[in-house]
Amino acid sequence: MENSLWIVGSGENIQFWTDNWLGEPLVDLIQLDSEFHGHLKGSVSEVIVNGGWELPAVLKDFGDINARLAPDVLVWSHNPDAVLTSKLAFSFLRTQNTMLPWAEQIWSSAIPPSHSCIYWRLHHGKMPTDENLRSRGYIVVSVCSLCLALDESSDHLFLRC
Repeated sequence: MENSLWIVGSGENIQFWTDNWLGEPLVDLIQLDSEFHGHLKGSVSEVIVNGGWELPAVLKDFGDINARLAPDVLVWSHNPDAVLTSKLAFSFLRTQNTMLPWAEQIWSSAIPPSHSCIYWRLHHGKMPTDENLRSRGYIVVSVCSLCLALDESSDHLFLRC
């Protein structure tokens, strides 16, 4: 509800003091102490009389308020279309991962994905070389398949051989 906003129609479903219908709840706008919030009752429909607003003079400075006698609608305030979709909810709730500087370089449209994947596997030590297989407990007789001289390792295959 913190990220929702009421669009006022008839005002029957909207709590005048505690619901967000002015951009933030009225109790927050006029900075009322939270211990009084439970005692404040009343709906927005009580201040709409004959299609017009009957607000106390103190509240008339809180934006342009126009009544539309239609159903009240609860909308998502972080979307220009005001519709909450599962995609928006997921992106809002998930933790934002920061992109590492090297990741922008290897995962670009100018580099074929197969090359980016090879680099990523090398960087994280996930390339299935004889060296990595031995470190995981596999018994492997190691010889470089290109030069047939030295042990097969990521360093040897991609930098020295």
